[in-house]
Amino acid sequence: MAVVFPNMPVTVTPIGLPGALLLPAMETTPTQIRDRLGLLADLACGFLESGQSGWSTKQVLSDDAQALGLDGFHCTTVGRVVIVEAHLPDGSNVTVTTCADALDLIDCGRSLRLHRLAARLRDAGDQAADRLDDLRQEVRDLRAAVAPWWAVTVGTTLLAFVIAMQLGVGWQAWVTASAVQVVTALAGQLLGRLHLPHLFTIAVQSSVAGAVATVLVKAGAVDPVGAAAAIAVNWLLLIPLPQIIGAMNDIIDADYLTAVTRTGSVAVTGLGITIGGALTFQLGELLHMEHPLLDELPGLPWYFALVFSALGAIGNALANGGWLKLLVPATVIGVITGAANQALSVAAGFNTLWANAGAAIVLGAVSMVMARRTGYPQHVFALMGITGALLPGIAVVSGILLQMGGQSGAAQFGSAATICVALGTGVAFGAFLTQRLLRLPAQP
Repeated sequence: MAVVFPNMPVTVTPIGLPGALLLPAMETTPTQIRDRLGLLADLACGFLESGQSGWSTKQVLSDDAQALGLDGFHCTTVGRVVIVEAHLPDGSNVTVTTCADALDLIDCGRSLRLHRLAARLRDAGDQAADRLDDLRQEVRDLRAAVAPWWAVTVGTTLLAFVIAMQLGVGWQAWVTASAVQVVTALAGQLLGRLHLPHLFTIAVQSSVAGAVATVLVKAGAVDPVGAAAAIAVNWLLLIPLPQIIGAMNDIIDADYLTAVTRTGSVAVTGLGITIGGALTFQLGELLHMEHPLLDELPGLPWYFALVFSALGAIGNALANGGWLKLLVPATVIGVITGAANQALSVAAGFNTLWANAGAAIVLGAVSMVMARRTGYPQHVFALMGITGALLPGIAVVSGILLQMGGQSGAAQFGSAATICVALGTGVAFGAFLTQRLLRLPAQP
């Protein structure tokens, strides 16, 4: 006969199983629940700091919370703020709130390692609850691990070189774009150590880019068109594309508060570039710079466009800590995105906006499939494809040259901004559509 202790919760075993015995159930204490929530909050911050959207972060945490035995788990992200809560045994709630350090970064290697840790946590379940301190320390170590600044600089310099090649200008512009990128990257490192507000950091970096390019023109190292291309490349690389993609994902997932926060970050960056641009144009006026205009927009043969798209994606992989493991996937995603863009713009005759938007939808679909096959998050591949093949460089170059010539480049800059929004929207829609059509599980 089974013994039942009065006034104690019991575990019910189905009748008929041999050896069935009713024993007191072990309840999770409030302290244990709070510690488990603390681990999940730290993990959420790591995901956000690696460029993942708030909705995707919630999906991963929900699976881990279930494995840890947290009832009534709920996660809320508002910008960089993370709020996690769960039910206590008495029916009340306990809440843990923390804050991520940044949102506008993507680190491929760190993101993959965090996802692997989350998978281990999900598989271990109750066993993971016995080593929470070790797991929290592992998460902290991963959050603190960033790609070396010199590696990021090398990657962004290669990216600047390749994007300048895509613009169809001379080799002097390619070298100038690389040199400008090195200087602005070093300026960014210095300003980061001074903890300068983001608006002023972007304004200084964009101003430095314009000043260095202007000096090189006065020195005879590059012509004004090449300098405009170098400035355009640098300004495009300052745009927080992860934020645009993330904002579109958040809007699709009805996470409007986080979407507004990300949009605000993009707006601040745009304001900083506008300040830097105004200072650059004023410097050109003071130095009596030439004001050439392009009679026709430069272009590349389709095969060169595909090669440069692949190289640009590789440069992005290196810049974001992807290293050798992502070189082949980056090449594939760059070629596919570039081919889609060329097919729509050259073969089908679409204008730049619609061709880029259509290619972004293809990119979103392919990046979702590649994410499932490789284990890397989808946004990693999305950013590679955009920077490799879809950045609106020609529009920005045309706008800069018009401004230097005393005319208004507002239409060109507006076109570039619209294309950037279309890229984020297209990628988010392509990923969403692929997930629904193929019935893929929620993207980590």
